[in-house]
Amino acid sequence: ILAVYLDRYYFALFVTLVCVLALREFYLLTAAKGISPQLWIGPISCVVISLFYYFGPALPVPFINPRDFVPLMMLIIILTELTRGKANAIANVMTTMGGIIYVPLFLGALIGIQQIDPFDSDMGMKLVGSLFVGVWICDTSAYFCGKAWGKKKILQRASPRKTVLGCVSGLAFALAFYVVIHTLGFYSSAKSFVEVTLPDAIVFGIIVGIFGQAGDFVESLFKRDMGVKDSSNFLMGHGGVLDRFDSLIVASPMTFLYLKYFIY
Repeated sequence: ILAVYLDRYYFALFVTLVCVLALREFYLLTAAKGISPQLWIGPISCVVISLFYYFGPALPVPFINPRDFVPLMMLIIILTELTRGKANAIANVMTTMGGIIYVPLFLGALIGIQQIDPFDSDMGMKLVGSLFVGVWICDTSAYFCGKAWGKKKILQRASPRKTVLGCVSGLAFALAFYVVIHTLGFYSSAKSFVEVTLPDAIVFGIIVGIFGQAGDFVESLFKRDMGVKDSSNFLMGHGGVLDRFDSLIVASPMTFLYLKYFIY
């Protein structure tokens, strides 16, 4: 929350650090399957992708086009794998590249949301702050409602204890949250080019309620595949960084794309 309300620069640094830690956890998870991703490329990719989101078209390194980044990274990863002498070369290459897409490219969209309006930093702060709180409300309501009244299971292969009622409750509370803050004028701004209408707020609620929960299921599926409960013990009792940001990994890029193509 503090990072959200500080300057854009500090928020970008915070998201970059989260991406570095989460990507490292993702790579280390795969060791259980004998996969050896290229750990060194993780921090580099996180920094480069964060710069893309932060500067946008004004990126001060014009010879690196954002659309060229993925094939460039893939080329570097493939050529590097030639010299490593590790087993499971295909899995190593695809896990390394997949991690870059899954963590910094998706989660780094938080920086893009914060930077969505260069003329009004407050709007970016509001959009990111409400996304964080919306995800927390969705997760909390899904947990408590599902635990208290949920019976029918959903996606047991990924998360055996989650229920249909819990997921529906999470979606309902996320929608209610966005409708309420819009009604209270939370997104109103006289100087912003971004105008959030009530239908837009409803779409935000759907993104958080559906795709945010999908992010949770995706990470649970990965962890079950690797036979672990948490991505790490970095947060001492709360799992790893990847565990705390799993919902945002999917909800953030969906929100960013909606803002970019339908609002801004």
